[in-house]
Amino acid sequence: MDGRPDHFESLGLERQLDLEAEELRMRYDERCREVHPDAGGAAEEFDAVREAYACLSSPPRRLRHWLELAGVEVVEGGSLPVPVVDRFGEIGVLLREAEELAKRYHSAQSALGRSVVEAEGIALQARLAEVRGGVEGAIEELVALFASYDESGPLAMGEEAVETARALVFLEKWKGQLRAAWAQAGCW
Repeated sequence: MDGRPDHFESLGLERQLDLEAEELRMRYDERCREVHPDAGGAAEEFDAVREAYACLSSPPRRLRHWLELAGVEVVEGGSLPVPVVDRFGEIGVLLREAEELAKRYHSAQSALGRSVVEAEGIALQARLAEVRGGVEGAIEELVALFASYDESGPLAMGEEAVETARALVFLEKWKGQLRAAWAQAGCW
């Protein structure tokens, strides 16, 4: 494992992908209480627990870590995964539209001009929310594969799991960008 920490072990969890968010948060809270410097723990151990939680609470990071612990190389490059290709164009257009609306709003020189852009922003919010819902659904579908990956193991699922990890990275990034664009579209 190249000296990298086992984040599952840091939180006292079995090395598995299929984790409930509540269970993960509970283990994190427990471990924080145990190793917090104010409770007599070491700052390094507390930092390790915080990093473990940050890693494992992110599905793409958790999957990548699980694979790397088993010695499966996760490559960054290659062709775009299908769940990403299916949404690439639509998301790019929406994000550019949101950026352009923000520029138009900030350069508007009258209240009427800003009002027109605000109305367009409200309409754009609905489209952004719809697409973000689709991205969240795609993330859920991929995360649902984690149970079967656990069953088969990282070596058997290596190539498919690497592809899933790559798709999740894109989808999580887009989810955040769409959320930010949605918030911005309603706040001009």
